[in-house]
Amino acid sequence: MHLCHIYLDVSQNPILGINQSSDQSWSRVELDYNSSKPVFLTQVQNKRSLHCRMQPIFKAIGKLRECIRQIENMNPSGASEQDIMIQAKMLLAQDKSYKKGFKFDHVWPILKDIEKFTDNVNTAKVFQRQTGRFVSQESETSTAKSPQSMPSDMSSNSLNINDENIGGSSV
Repeated sequence: MHLCHIYLDVSQNPILGINQSSDQSWSRVELDYNSSKPVFLTQVQNKRSLHCRMQPIFKAIGKLRECIRQIENMNPSGASEQDIMIQAKMLLAQDKSYKKGFKFDHVWPILKDIEKFTDNVNTAKVFQRQTGRFVSQESETSTAKSPQSMPSDMSSNSLNINDENIGGSSV
């Protein structure tokens, strides 16, 4: 949790966070993390180890975010936020990499709304890959935002979260 807070502070700093290289960003994370870590964490961590620790967290958060978008795009009537989260976690568990479920509930509230995971274009790519239709960038954004513009052959049974369908080529 501490690392996630530090990452968020560094990446969303309006002065330092803009236009910095990945290396600079992780150097700042390393510095802030090691200078403010809790007392029980005695080992100094380098930026590579911090970055490697965050990668599976980013991947899982991104996947769950995509599942939530897919459930929301189905426009479930009367579904609460909790209902959508439960359905999204069930969808995520269909991915062989997440058979044991989502392991990062403790950092979900910290990272769920960062810009890295709020990009709607990836969801549109999943939908267009499933239907075989390719659309312009402008259409992709409207597809992801509007449940009415979802393909008519899109049903709850055709939701897909496999890595090869996200941002990859059509098979």
